[in-house]
Amino acid sequence: MTTKNDTIADVFTYIWAIENCSKLVTPDVILSPTFEVNFLENTKWMLSIKDFKQQFLTYHIQREYDGGPDSIEVFFELSFLSADGFSLKKVQNRAHFRVGGYLEFAALTDYVFELHRLQYLVNDTLTLRCRMFKVRTDGMSKQNLCFARTRLGLERRTFIWVIRNFSTFQPGRDVKQKIESAIEGALPLQLAFNVVVVEGIEYVAFKFFKSPSGRFLRFNGEISILDISGKKFLTHHCCNFTTTIDVLLKLWEKTLLMNNKSTLLLDDLLCIRSEFEIGYGAVWSGIEFYVNSPAS
Repeated sequence: MTTKNDTIADVFTYIWAIENCSKLVTPDVILSPTFEVNFLENTKWMLSIKDFKQQFLTYHIQREYDGGPDSIEVFFELSFLSADGFSLKKVQNRAHFRVGGYLEFAALTDYVFELHRLQYLVNDTLTLRCRMFKVRTDGMSKQNLCFARTRLGLERRTFIWVIRNFSTFQPGRDVKQKIESAIEGALPLQLAFNVVVVEGIEYVAFKFFKSPSGRFLRFNGEISILDISGKKFLTHHCCNFTTTIDVLLKLWEKTLLMNNKSTLLLDDLLCIRSEFEIGYGAVWSGIEFYVNSPAS
């Protein structure tokens, strides 16, 4: 990144902390606050993170639509930070960015969130650092620092459903439930218990309803049938569901539950324990401080 005549480099460091990020259960791409780099002709930039089919974590550096030149050459470095501030999975690159242009990099989701979560996640916070450089041969080196934070909305909710007179529960009937969020302005998760007929066989099922607006939720869940002692007898996991459309989740044959009614259906009551991990996306995002040195 230097030549034999280069003596100094201006360095801009952008540190972006994403809180409540124990898993990537978010309906949207996570976008960083926009930052401006003065010594790169006041161009504006943004970082983003998303997952691809839950297998890969992809992260981007993107030039925003600004008043700078049509194309600018940038030396940059991207890395995740450990609790001790060490760089993890560091990449360095030199690229020309047009307005709106971006570069994408990837990591295995399990590598970050499972195998090495103690390094990557501190108090459920994932931290990404971007450093940008401009090499010069005169003047004083400028060291600029910007710290930004994004907080994700993520809630874990558990509730018990009691379905009375289960043996006479007929297809076409819905027992609805709405899971309200404690986050102001967040959408509720709306669902219903029902019985559906597939190829002549009755199944116990859950229906998740589409969100009424362009916004939507993303969630994981565990649905369990409890026995008369309160222990889980049957369990079904749902992963990476969204409320972009109505979804019907077929669970177990009704006859399976009826055949175990002495264990499951005390007084013809069916008890269901539902546990959901619901992601609402970013609920707050902003730049917390910006430091220029030497003082501007």
